Amino acid sequence: MTSAANVDRRRAAPALGTFERYLTVWVALCIVAGIVLGQLMPAPFRALGRMNVAEVNIPVAVLIWLMIVPMLLKVDFGALHRVAEQWRGIAVTVGINWLVKPFSMALLGWLFIGWIFRPWLPAEQIDSYIAGLIILAAAPCTAMVFVWSNLTDGEPNFTLTQVALNDTIMVFAFAPIVGLLLGLSSSRCRGRRCFCLWCCISSCR
Repeated sequence: MTSAANVDRRRAAPALGTFERYLTVWVALCIVAGIVLGQLMPAPFRALGRMNVAEVNIPVAVLIWLMIVPMLLKVDFGALHRVAEQWRGIAVTVGINWLVKPFSMALLGWLFIGWIFRPWLPAEQIDSYIAGLIILAAAPCTAMVFVWSNLTDGEPNFTLTQVALNDTIMVFAFAPIVGLLLGLSSSRCRGRRCFCLWCCISSCR
């Protein structure tokens, strides 16, 4: 009965509002506004950047928690054991995050940074740009998962479970995957690019 009521409630839920529908536009405008304000008034932004504790920026940490808390308030911790019923969704999430995303992002980095945009970038920074993309792609997003799930009226228990599972996997899988992909990005064999597994492992030692 409860499941049927939940299905009916979600079917009756209103469509995305103007804010949610054009969220990408608002994000782009905020980026532009941040760049412009940073150029016009650099001192306040530098002050915010110096508010660090243990190499963690306090304003950023506070804003991330503000992104996460609204979704956490909807979680029914007593019903978390039922998330196992949605194992197919969990499997898709884990597979995409760890078997597809890191490698596809590394491929895009090599394609765009290492080839298409290479003539317009400083030659000594090419490897650093690619390494940054690899490191960023290997870490699954946490805060934005909660935000998007909240905006789309997603299942809070499922969202919390899949985020927690991916973060747990990250503790063990992040370093090996990043090491492998960075090895692929930087390894050379006899003066030429080499993508053999032995050179990748050797370059990560």
